[in-house]
Amino acid sequence: MRRLLYWYVPLVVAIAATAVFAAGFYSFVSGDVGTPVDLVLPTRSGPAPTAPAQQSLVTPIILGDSLARGAGDTTGLGIGGRLDQELRRRNIHANRTVNIAINGARAPDVLRQLQSRNVQTILAESNVIILSVGGNDLWGVNDWRKRPPPDKFMDAVLDRVASVVDRIRAVNPRARIFFIGLYNPFWKTPAGGVLTALVNRWNAKLIERFGSDVNLTVVQTSDIIANHNRLAFDQFHPGDEGYALIARRIADAI
Repeated sequence: MRRLLYWYVPLVVAIAATAVFAAGFYSFVSGDVGTPVDLVLPTRSGPAPTAPAQQSLVTPIILGDSLARGAGDTTGLGIGGRLDQELRRRNIHANRTVNIAINGARAPDVLRQLQSRNVQTILAESNVIILSVGGNDLWGVNDWRKRPPPDKFMDAVLDRVASVVDRIRAVNPRARIFFIGLYNPFWKTPAGGVLTALVNRWNAKLIERFGSDVNLTVVQTSDIIANHNRLAFDQFHPGDEGYALIARRIADAI
């Protein structure tokens, strides 16, 4: 009886915990914790807007998924609002960040959003563009048996992300782009090591793909979230401190 209690019961609990947290991570990256979108935004006629010359005034915009939107921040500020605070603290002249991110958005949703003439105008007038996309695409296949091998699937998602970046560059070729890297919200679970390895591989692929763009910075978040209690109550998105530190990292690079 004691052997059962000391060995088998903890083993069963560990396996169950792994399954629960893996399912949670699946929900996180598939966007189930946000609101799925089906965007068909209006367009306006006329020539595409052109990007302005570089200027000392920082004019930020943030777009993409729920992380960009700021889900989980109890203050409602998210990365954008906290970046505004950080720039003011540093006496950097800046406009308020425009946040057009949408919970649950995947790369195709962002591409459709970028078809809007209004969005293109805002992008063209910005010189700092913060982008978070790709996480919801990574595990979007509901039937895991039909999922390609991890590297092959990541490369396919990376192609979608690159299409988003290319579209942004077509509208504004000179702005600084800050791409938010992925993190593992379940680093302390039994499955944490495996998930962290996949997240690290994804972040490495981001750097490899966009390394030639001198105006694109991959903002690492794994070290901010991992090994720290910086998640929101939902245990998926960053909490207040997590968002503040991500915004501070962006401000450091501006």
